[in-house]
Amino acid sequence: EQAQAAAQFLVVAFARTVWHCASNASATAQAEVVAELQQRLDAQTEKCLELHRQLAEQETKGAVMMERHTTLQRFYAHNSGLVEEYARALAAKKRRLEEVDDKLLAAIDDRDAKIEVIASLKYNEEQYQEEIDDLRAELGAQAE
Repeated sequence: EQAQAAAQFLVVAFARTVWHCASNASATAQAEVVAELQQRLDAQTEKCLELHRQLAEQETKGAVMMERHTTLQRFYAHNSGLVEEYARALAAKKRRLEEVDDKLLAAIDDRDAKIEVIASLKYNEEQYQEEIDDLRAELGAQAE
């Protein structure tokens, strides 16, 4: 917009100067003024073209940045979904491990109870064997 306003100003100034020169100066002076104004107008036109080129570059960069931003948003949304899925899977795995842990603890308690029963039976067997041996000894002594 600034470049366009500057160009319009120069065109108006150029036209006024040409009109002023035509009415007050000689043909040589008029030609010199017109040539100088034409050089200024050409320089401003070049500046305007350069500004348009830079603007086009900036618009292209902006479009690329927006595309990257959109891609990053999609990537973030996808990763968020993966994180949530992973968290659910971890929670399920934890529940299964807790169930296995409970079963293992129950099996250990059952094994310990069986060991106690076996130990008790062995102790009772030893006691009964001692009593049997004592009774045999008594019977052997009575039989003699």
